[in-house]
Amino acid sequence: MKQLKAYQYFTIAFILAGGMTLSGYLLSLTFYKWQVASDVITVKGLAEREVRADWAQVPVRFSRSIILSKEEYDETGQQVIIPKLYNLIEADHQIIKDTLLSLGITNDEIISYEVISNTEDYRGEDGEHTDTKIIVQGNILVESTKVEAVSKINSAISHLMSKGISAITGSEKYHFSKLNDIKPEMIKEAVIAARAAGKELAGDTGSKLGRIKTANQGRFSIMDKGEDYSDNRRIEKKVRVVTEIKFYLK
Repeated sequence: MKQLKAYQYFTIAFILAGGMTLSGYLLSLTFYKWQVASDVITVKGLAEREVRADWAQVPVRFSRSIILSKEEYDETGQQVIIPKLYNLIEADHQIIKDTLLSLGITNDEIISYEVISNTEDYRGEDGEHTDTKIIVQGNILVESTKVEAVSKINSAISHLMSKGISAITGSEKYHFSKLNDIKPEMIKEAVIAARAAGKELAGDTGSKLGRIKTANQGRFSIMDKGEDYSDNRRIEKKVRVVTEIKFYLK
């Protein structure tokens, strides 16, 4: 009977010892897996490049107007005055177009829109209709790859005031459209920068940089040089991309 109890105690002790050993192994394995998973560093690589706009656009607006009394407008406005204003605006249009051509802009880069007209009525203190202003307006849009020529349009149009032409330009907009041409090289530069940062960081921890675990290319941004928000007001621009990469350590 005593031998049986001793055998039972021995069996229980063996099972407990085995269980503790297995638990220790599983704990060790869990810690090892956690340690391997944690041996990863995340770094970012920056690539920047200065470029120039390769096309630009600018609107040009020009107009002719006249103020007639109610009686003059009722008698001659519709039949005589408006056709005369249309003739004047067509002459202005040709002068403006010739000016653009002299800058190096080509015919196919000049878009002319339909001439429009409208009227504005003026009233006296008693509310009675006194005068009518007739306005005829023309619009041109220049879209050109000659960005330097576009940058000179505002000055050239301003000089037409001395010829009696009422014309103004809107804001020039400068664009860079060849991002796809430089994307591969810039991504490569960003990865090289990230790897260099990773090697330095790994060296500080006494490790070596391993293979890439994951990589996030990031978004390309095109901004005017020296600006934080605008992207179409300057010819000179800066293209930027930040790549985020996770490396294994070894």
